[in-house]
Amino acid sequence: MPDHLMEIEPDERIVEIAPERLRDFKDQPFKIRKDAQMDNLIDSISRYGILNPLIVRPLPEGVYEIISGHRRKYAAEKLGYRKFPVIIRNLKDEDAIISLVDSNVYREMIPISEKALAYKMKYNAIKRKSGRRKGSRTGVHNRTKKTVDVMAGEVGESSRQLQRYLKIAELIPELLEMLDEGRLSFNPAYEAAFLTPDQQRNLAKAIDFT
Repeated sequence: MPDHLMEIEPDERIVEIAPERLRDFKDQPFKIRKDAQMDNLIDSISRYGILNPLIVRPLPEGVYEIISGHRRKYAAEKLGYRKFPVIIRNLKDEDAIISLVDSNVYREMIPISEKALAYKMKYNAIKRKSGRRKGSRTGVHNRTKKTVDVMAGEVGESSRQLQRYLKIAELIPELLEMLDEGRLSFNPAYEAAFLTPDQQRNLAKAIDFT
């Protein structure tokens, strides 16, 4: 089945851009996997086309950074697409990060490591935005609450669970991979995140050994 059509703001329009002018979002945590979900996406695009345009923002080099649509671009390229429908939005770094996370984190079957790293990215972006607003009269209500409480309501997690995800984001890549593979469960992963990187590496070796 095709995805739901994306709502477009009244002052926005869809344009087409060649893949050579598109860039992946720097350090974004969401990996593109050749799995059943990707097969379904490729099948959907082959049947109905790209129903949801990519969201991009302009970069100084004359290219565009993808905010939303990395998987759609990959799937469409597999089908031979040489032009992609996009909506161009002028977003600052923090707003781009928040939009990136919000457009991806609600997908089904997101690995725990990707969700943790994405939450961390959004949390840091919100903190930076909040810091810049200090001294102004805007956003007073939100600043009376902790950033984690505000964000927890936005992503549908309890504040406690969100804090645990944020801590898990501090794990070394080896342990994050073990967490996604099910070799390390959530609670032990959270406890391991309090260890130093060297201690985490020793733990990863011990898990491999056993």
